[in-house]
Amino acid sequence: MKQLKALVIDDVKLIRAELKMILADFKNIEVIGEAGDVNEALKLISEKKPDIVFLDIHLPGSSGFDLLDRVEERLHVVFISSYFYKYSAKIKEYNPVGLLSKPIRKEMLSKTLESLMKRTLE
Repeated sequence: MKQLKALVIDDVKLIRAELKMILADFKNIEVIGEAGDVNEALKLISEKKPDIVFLDIHLPGSSGFDLLDRVEERLHVVFISSYFYKYSAKIKEYNPVGLLSKPIRKEMLSKTLESLMKRTLE
């Protein structure tokens, strides 16, 4: 099975650490970096060329949507938030692989990664 390169982008360091810890259990995902804001994320995306980003919708001074609008690369995205109900129409525009509610549960992450693997095989 193909190993996918992932970035974790969330302004809360604890959430990033928690997600990286859970992702370490999945052998087909390699976390290649993390970012806490849009500028840092843009730099990492350009340098590291991830296959997937785990992306918080709320970022300091901007949003995950703004980040995706500025990225030229085609990325698979998994949105992370506690407020999906506020953004349901906007989220659909980006065709995410999945949505992870905070706090992140391993079971939901597993289902999301299954969906991701199906997409990467298409």
